[in-house]
Amino acid sequence: MEAHFFRRLCVELSVYLRGARIEKFFEPAPDTTTIVIHRTGRKQNLLFQAGRRFPLLFLSDKRPVNPENPSAKSMWLRKYAAGKRLGTPVVDWCNRRIAFPLTTTPVTWLVLDLCNGVFISKEEPEWAGFEPAWCEPEALPDVLASSEVWGKYPQLTPPLRKALSALIHEDPMDAQALFVDLEYGYGTVETVEDLESLGDVYLYTKDGKPTDAYVWSLPEAIRGKREEIVVSSAIEAATAVGEMRLFAELAQAEASTAAKPVVAALKRTKKTLARLNQEKDRLDRMIAGQQQAVLLQASLWQIDADKKVESITLAVPEGIEGLIAGEECTITLDPRKTIRENMAFLFKQATRGKRGLDMLAERRQILEMQYARLQRGEGDVPKLQSEQKLKGGALKRHQKQLAKDKFIQRFRSSDGFLMLRGRNAQGNHEILNRVSSYDLWFHAEDGPSAHLVLHLDYPDQQIPEQTLNEAAILVGVKSWQREDEQARIMFARVKNVRKIKGAAAGKVRAEAEGSLLVKLDPELEDTLKSGM
Repeated sequence: MEAHFFRRLCVELSVYLRGARIEKFFEPAPDTTTIVIHRTGRKQNLLFQAGRRFPLLFLSDKRPVNPENPSAKSMWLRKYAAGKRLGTPVVDWCNRRIAFPLTTTPVTWLVLDLCNGVFISKEEPEWAGFEPAWCEPEALPDVLASSEVWGKYPQLTPPLRKALSALIHEDPMDAQALFVDLEYGYGTVETVEDLESLGDVYLYTKDGKPTDAYVWSLPEAIRGKREEIVVSSAIEAATAVGEMRLFAELAQAEASTAAKPVVAALKRTKKTLARLNQEKDRLDRMIAGQQQAVLLQASLWQIDADKKVESITLAVPEGIEGLIAGEECTITLDPRKTIRENMAFLFKQATRGKRGLDMLAERRQILEMQYARLQRGEGDVPKLQSEQKLKGGALKRHQKQLAKDKFIQRFRSSDGFLMLRGRNAQGNHEILNRVSSYDLWFHAEDGPSAHLVLHLDYPDQQIPEQTLNEAAILVGVKSWQREDEQARIMFARVKNVRKIKGAAAGKVRAEAEGSLLVKLDPELEDTLKSGM
């Protein structure tokens, strides 16, 4: 988030959040915080992500999926800030940090630092109200050319330097005008009406997805393939960029976490197959000793069989498979044993080697089938030894989770979207605990059916028509319309689907967003079934 955009965003948030009450804190991912606030009779989420490269701060009606157990940090924040109201904040926009006073005695401060995270301070931050020094507009070309510009003028951020350099090349007066506007700032803003005079904000998209936002219009020379959309507020622009980026990152992290057991199982299986290759080489060497044993057996009549030697050289007679008749063959022996005992040992090792090869071939076949299933995303992931040794509460929670998993079927659409369908009433109830508020929920119209949720990576993600139809068909084949050629299936956002308190598992109240009429195909289940 660019510093001047952050400055504008803080001006708007100071008006919108003044007097808002904090309800809860969540930590859906490392360095990511959800602050549930209540203002003017409405709940919203202030979503925050700290980081050096792509920090985020935005308001949203949507809330990321939270872990089952709150983190220690979120519990600590709840202890000191939950139930408190926000006052007028102080800002260090240059370093992208804002602090809200809380209604506590004595006053404590909720600090949102885009570089270092969220924390509580007992005193007003020493950086409150910091304003950087500004150069003369006429000196801009020399300042921008200086290698120390970032240290002396931190408000000249990399995006601003690029924009000013492009404007200086096109029209120096435009560059100076932009610089003066940014130096002047936004004056005193107290009410929502005052926000209307702050000017436009410029949102940029690429391939239809919001990527960044600024308080100035990017010159054509540096805009590239990005499209410009003019919006009236920084809050709107921050929400558009933040929702797309944050929810996409969380979905990617979730997918990566879900894939870790499979990736680990693939690696373990591959290593085991490599060890089987080494074992096969050893067994082959044991079997190869049978040729030497046969040679010794054929030559016993002409040597002292009870003699102990380190090696013996014999002429190969005809009829010994694998050896050339007439050639000499030197056999290395165990000097602690007689020649006869070495012969018996070689025969025994060869027999063991043959038996081991049969067992190894069977084991290899099983592992290769397992490896192929894992690559296709089918079947159960083999458990690690550490997972098999769970005890006490951890074991009970693990067993409870596995029991719930049995009630849910997983499918992957032709376009790669994950779909969860309940096997029974308990499964229908459970899938609503595993999805995001912006996911799509499907159910048959005018009668009973399985519940299905189509998982999206981020809010407002475009859904291909084929995926929508496949989700509807998967519901239709498990509905009261399953014997018909067609089925009418309704869908709604998960946030508009509510479990009915006191009712049986799987009973919900939903506000439909639309419906689909689809031709049923029972074979689609096998086509889209996924173990992931």
